[in-house]
Amino acid sequence: MGRSILTTGRIAEKPYRLTIIGRNVYTVEELCYSVAQCASFLDEDFMDHELLVWLEESCGLAELASQLRSLLKGRCAVEDFVSVLLLYVGYQSTAEIEKIRESVSSGKGMEPFQRRLSEAKFSASRGHITKAVELMDGILGELPELEREMRGRIWAEKGLLYAQGFRFAEAADCYGKAWRLSGSRQNCLKYLAALRFALPDEEYRGYIQEHPELEPIAEELERTAARAEKEWKNSTAGRQSKRLEGYLQAGQAKSFDNYAQQRIREIRDGFRADNEPAF
Repeated sequence: MGRSILTTGRIAEKPYRLTIIGRNVYTVEELCYSVAQCASFLDEDFMDHELLVWLEESCGLAELASQLRSLLKGRCAVEDFVSVLLLYVGYQSTAEIEKIRESVSSGKGMEPFQRRLSEAKFSASRGHITKAVELMDGILGELPELEREMRGRIWAEKGLLYAQGFRFAEAADCYGKAWRLSGSRQNCLKYLAALRFALPDEEYRGYIQEHPELEPIAEELERTAARAEKEWKNSTAGRQSKRLEGYLQAGQAKSFDNYAQQRIREIRDGFRADNEPAF
C-alpha cells in the first residue's frame, strides 16, 4: 500500500482540469503532485482565476485562495505563485519545493518551441503517443527551415516514439531526417538500427553496400547488437524465455502455461508496485 496522507481541505466533487497535461484533479495534493510533474513547462496560464475559485469553493481552502489572489493582484511571477501553493499544502518537502521552483523558473526562459517539445515528451511519458506526435508535428510545421538543430532534435524524438512502438520503418524515416539535419553519429546509428529491423536482411545488406560511407557505423551496430544478444541470453528474462521455449519444443503445454502464468503474475505485481499512487 502507498503511504496515507492527511489531505488539506476537502475532496472536490467537481475536479479542476489541469489543461497543460490533460488531467483532472480532485484534491489540492493531486494538484501539487501534478504541478511537480509538469513544472518545466508551466507558464502564466497556470495562474488561473478558475483555479482560485475551485480551491475556495470546491476544496474549502479560502485562505490559500486569498493568498494566491493577492499575488495575482501584484502581478507575481509564476514560480512565486507555485511556491506559495506548494508551501501552504506541504505535500512536498521544502527541498523538493525549491527544486520545483527552480524548474518553473528555468522553464520560463525556454523558447516557445522548446517548451512545446517538453510538453510533447511529457505526453509521451504518460502513454499519450498520438498527442505527442501531433505536438511534434505542429512544432515542425512552424519551425523555420534554418532551425536545423531543433528540427533534428524533434525528428529524433519522433523516431524514439515509433521505435518504442515497434514501428521501425517510420522510426528509420525519422532518425534518417534527424541524422541528415544534425550530422550526429548517434542519430545515424539509430537510423541504421531501425532500418535493420524494418528491412529483410538481404535488402538491408544491399543498402549498406550501396552506401559504403555507412559501413563503419553498420559494423559498430553489429558489434553492439552482438553484445546486447549475449547480455540478453545471460539475463534473468533471457533465461526465462529460453525455459519457455524449451517447454514448447518438448510439447509440455501444461508446464509452459503454469510458468507463463507465474511470470505474468510477477510482472503484474511489479507493475502495480512501481505505479502505486503517491497520494
